[in-house]
Amino acid sequence: MNILAVAIADCMGFILLIALLVSSRVRRAKRDLELKIFTYITILTMVSCVVDFFSFYSDGKPGKLWHFINVFANTFCFMSNPVFISCWCLYEDIKLYNSKARVKRIYTKAFIPAVIMVIVAFLNIFFPIIFYIDEANVYHRLNANYAFYVVDLGYLVMSIVILICYEKRYGKAKFFPLYLMMGPIVLGTGIQAMFYGVSLIWVSLAIGLTAIYMSLQNEFSYLDTLTGLYNRAYLDYQMDNFLKDKNAVIGAIMIDVDYFKSINDTLGHSAGDEALVDVARVIILSKPDKAIATRFAGDEFIVLVNNTSHYEMQNIIRNIREELKIFNENEGRHYKLSLSLGYAIYDVAKDDRDGFFRRMDDNMYEEKKLKHS
Repeated sequence: MNILAVAIADCMGFILLIALLVSSRVRRAKRDLELKIFTYITILTMVSCVVDFFSFYSDGKPGKLWHFINVFANTFCFMSNPVFISCWCLYEDIKLYNSKARVKRIYTKAFIPAVIMVIVAFLNIFFPIIFYIDEANVYHRLNANYAFYVVDLGYLVMSIVILICYEKRYGKAKFFPLYLMMGPIVLGTGIQAMFYGVSLIWVSLAIGLTAIYMSLQNEFSYLDTLTGLYNRAYLDYQMDNFLKDKNAVIGAIMIDVDYFKSINDTLGHSAGDEALVDVARVIILSKPDKAIATRFAGDEFIVLVNNTSHYEMQNIIRNIREELKIFNENEGRHYKLSLSLGYAIYDVAKDDRDGFFRRMDDNMYEEKKLKHS
């Protein structure tokens, strides 16, 4: 055991996570459930980096205090390990699906292995089956400690399955490259399992969390904070990607909220914000999975669709109108939402981006004129 190497690894993990917590303070102010869970996971890993160091530093030191620290530190690390990996699956699930009903249905059972491992780690203090500390205060691991690696592997597989099922149903998950998280964890855990006296689990978790957070920053910069839809910057980014394919058939729908100024003036800006959120919800419920819903500016929204057709675009508009009707009939707001819509298909031979958006905008205003005439 090289205590200096352990200290460097755990210190690096601790510093990475401190930087992560400091840089994420603005996002955490939103108090979203997914951000809370991510923060708790980060704090747990940060504390574990410190405790892990003391588990190695106290090993072999004489005295009752060092013996207590050795037992406590190793017990804590074994208890926190399944908590981390199970909570990671929970975070991933909420991040991708955003469904509390799904969480309740799945995780009342999915947490059972983690809870069992936590209980086993605690009972190990009295009935050693995972590790024991001898009279010289030296740590010895027992064969049952490999059960924790098996449980970790099970949750890692679950994490992969969650992502695969999501992408099979909804398409590729944007800004959530799971391999950035999985790579360091699998490597660090595997090395520590094979080589006694090596401490890499917690620093590998810290690296994985930091990599994921850095990727999620891209999402934060591309999201409209009010509606949760993508913003204009992301619309431009995706248009650039789509236009790289010279054979792409790109369609877009411009959506404008009718009488929005009246809602603001009559009911106040909070009602106006609520109306924009409601429009975003209507769009999300109406669009196909491959379509990208964005808040373009103010009370204007754009739905961007690649590899599309006139029939599909007209069908999306029809779905939006039907969903809007359902909303107005059932939600009981102090206002009735009304939307003007117009779409265009990008003509590679004739269009540039400005012309494409202008045609779409003109088509939307043709409908708006009919409403006001």
